[in-house]
Amino acid sequence: MEMLNVTRVLTHTKQRRTKRNESTHNLIALTTTDTQQPSMPKQYSIKQQLIMTLGEYLGPMLIRLIGLLCRYRVDGEEHLVNAHKEGGVIMAMWHGRMNLPLYHLRNRKITALVSRSWDGEVITRIIKRLGYLTRRGSPREGGREGFIEMLRDLRNGKLVAIFPDGPTGPRHSLHDGVVHLARLSGCPIVPFSFAAKPAWRLKSWDKHMIPKPFSRGLIMFHEPFTLPRKIESDQMDKYRKLVIQRIIAVEQEVDLRMKVEVNSEA
Repeated sequence: MEMLNVTRVLTHTKQRRTKRNESTHNLIALTTTDTQQPSMPKQYSIKQQLIMTLGEYLGPMLIRLIGLLCRYRVDGEEHLVNAHKEGGVIMAMWHGRMNLPLYHLRNRKITALVSRSWDGEVITRIIKRLGYLTRRGSPREGGREGFIEMLRDLRNGKLVAIFPDGPTGPRHSLHDGVVHLARLSGCPIVPFSFAAKPAWRLKSWDKHMIPKPFSRGLIMFHEPFTLPRKIESDQMDKYRKLVIQRIIAVEQEVDLRMKVEVNSEA
């Protein structure tokens, strides 16, 4: 009997040690995953590195110059302010209308989702010097990591900015990730845009608009809207199109107010 009790004690002790080792192993694995260092930066060509360096310093100067030389006004910003009082807000606008709003909204610690592409690296370096925070990722590359970080920011009550059709288009397109971000966070989407006249329109996929010196401009924010927390897979396209329509609507209205020709390339 005494020998049996000793055997039971030894068996119980061995089981406790095994469980402790497994728990320690799991904790180490979890900590390693959570604190994993980001992957090494891509190797860029000398030309790309030169453009990134020039863009990092000249880009913010150019955006500030655009803002200072454009006589612009703002309409509807109270929609953004009031929504932010309640918590996080998703600010959504098209890629081709970003430069004047980047100036107006500078130094507010707004978080922007930027692609991991080379273009995204250039944009990241520019907007960081304008007081923005960045999360790297896109629906095409590294999207999951950037999505989780943006979701966390929204739940912490921050402003986040997204350019759904960036970085390569097509123009006025939107991926389901934006719908999931609004759905899971429960945060409202505030569409916004700008127009200026006269302005240059680049012959790029996004028809990027750049205000000419001493032009008149208008930045416009529309009322916030929310999406249901539960969206069935067969309804995803419906809500994706709804978000697209809302962002296009503010762009069309600001163009109409400024009497800008929508298809103008000049």
